[in-house]
Amino acid sequence: MFYFRFIPWALVFAARLWSAAALAQTPRKFICGLAGNGGGVDLLYVTKKIGAFKRHGLDVDLVLFQGGSQALQALIAGDVKMISGGGGSAAQQARLKGAGNVLVATYTPTMPYSLYVNPRIKSAKDLKGGKLAVSRFGSSSEFAARFMLKGIGLDPAKDVTLLQIGNQHGRFSALVGGVVDGAVIDSPNTVLAKRQGFVQLADASALGLVYPHNNLATTEVFIRTEPETVRAFLRAFVEGIAFYKTSRSEAVPLIKEFLRLSDDGIAEESYDYFSRITPAKPYPSVEGIRAVLGEMAASSPEAKAAKPEQFVDATFVKALDESGFIDKLYRKN
Repeated sequence: MFYFRFIPWALVFAARLWSAAALAQTPRKFICGLAGNGGGVDLLYVTKKIGAFKRHGLDVDLVLFQGGSQALQALIAGDVKMISGGGGSAAQQARLKGAGNVLVATYTPTMPYSLYVNPRIKSAKDLKGGKLAVSRFGSSSEFAARFMLKGIGLDPAKDVTLLQIGNQHGRFSALVGGVVDGAVIDSPNTVLAKRQGFVQLADASALGLVYPHNNLATTEVFIRTEPETVRAFLRAFVEGIAFYKTSRSEAVPLIKEFLRLSDDGIAEESYDYFSRITPAKPYPSVEGIRAVLGEMAASSPEAKAAKPEQFVDATFVKALDESGFIDKLYRKN
């Protein structure tokens, strides 16, 4: 009698074990919000397309928001658990007010801007007295413009006139039309400027501009409640970075897909630029946050007193680094 009563319980127990194992193997649905879909952000798309997220137990959907503010609001509200974004002054102001958002990785640690000028301008001194197009005052393009002008020995307050022209298309049109002598152009649109015969006078990354342009941000609550999910996401992401940096022929078509490009040259320009500046070990940029807080300090006493380290959590990337996991990805290639 005991034997026959034991069999059903054994079967039920085995079924439960099988169900638990099957469930463990089912990738966890996860949404990552994108503050934009410009160059560099394609790294997340590449990571998804090569199956890295699924290898680490995640089924990731990439959802595009209408700008950084909307993505940040969704993160703070808990509608998404991670975003690509969160590095600018609005995000850091939210953190100062107790929102709990925090950077766990920085994968574009500079501003992807260059200064392109009319070919008659051969040196920085030729730009003196000229007009330079930025999107608007207070924008990242203006910040980059001032940094680049200082880097080539010009005083942005005296030597040039900065004009608020608008978006990338508007700035490029103003340059083509001769309305301005130079414009701040972001990669990969730089290839269009080259094709029109314009000349690169400065590159923000080459001049050493440190800024948290593209980042991964989450919340302290999510880190506390689901550290394994954050860990899995970043483990997959550094795999994606390694593939991106070492597999040009496979990465370029994926960049075309993500950016919806028909122009091979633009996709190749994007790859060449971002594969160069993307770090293999995407530690959240403390120095970049310092630059953001410096921007904010004039109008925010809290920002002036804040320490950059309180805006980042580097423990996940540090663990991957110290374990040798990241280095092994590059020894395979």
